[in-house]
Amino acid sequence: MRGSLERSDRVAQCAVLAMLFELSSSPKPGNVDRCHDFSDIRFHHFLTSAVSAYPVFRKAASSEGSPGSLILEGVAAWGDWNLRSNTHFGSLVLLIPLVLAAGRMAGHEQGQETKQDESQENGPDDGVDNGLEEELARVLRSTTVQDAIDFYRAFDLAGARVVQVDDFSLKDPDWERKLIEGNQSLLELMRLSLGHDIVAREWATDFERSFQLAGRLREMVSIYGLNDGVVRTFLEALAEVPDSLISAKFGKERAVEVSRMAIDALLDSTLNKAREMDCELNNRDMNPGSTADLIAASLFISLLRRLRF
Repeated sequence: MRGSLERSDRVAQCAVLAMLFELSSSPKPGNVDRCHDFSDIRFHHFLTSAVSAYPVFRKAASSEGSPGSLILEGVAAWGDWNLRSNTHFGSLVLLIPLVLAAGRMAGHEQGQETKQDESQENGPDDGVDNGLEEELARVLRSTTVQDAIDFYRAFDLAGARVVQVDDFSLKDPDWERKLIEGNQSLLELMRLSLGHDIVAREWATDFERSFQLAGRLREMVSIYGLNDGVVRTFLEALAEVPDSLISAKFGKERAVEVSRMAIDALLDSTLNKAREMDCELNNRDMNPGSTADLIAASLFISLLRRLRF
């Protein structure tokens, strides 16, 4: 029992640390970080929302609750601290199923960790998350209509940007009845949005890109240290795929423009171009927040795999 509790705590700590490391890394162009705020939402608001999620992550790591209910609970926790702006909604949507999967694996890993900790200090296959991809796929495929309903409620409560879609739109006042009648699970909803939303695409592809970026993070952190390693991985991710939040707010052309800026910033080893890019995006109110959420998920996977810094 003691080992199970410690494992759940460890998984929950990794989730909060992932959010905090992503948040604080600087310069992370267009996003709030430890060096600057937005006019309406500040660094300490993000700190608060990350810490407020710990009890929810702890429940998920203890195999309590379902993806939708836990996402809703995580967003509702912001209200206890009088937070009224969307801080970490995308990160919660990505991290909750990952934490659930990691928690469900705890029983399989008991009795193995001590031996593996002694033999492998920082190896990618140290037994800490063996089979995480498979368990995550089971979590995603187990989602229900109630998960979809809870997710929609969380989406509305968070004040997240709503993209106009033809089917099951949150703007439709009758969305709940249509979800029930259509028997739409949360995973099925995510699949409907994979073409225009980075976070939904992760759900629809079993977090394929998050796992790839987790490997890249380990490499970059080992070379450049934690802060610059996270920043460079963020820039690479943004350069590779235009950010869906920017696309939703400003259109695809602007999102592609920001990706080109990220490519240019990567050519500068001093990160000064990244700082210039940060200033420009902030002045234009362009926030590649979906890519930041993806980095949080990748950091969580990396921390499970014994990322050291």
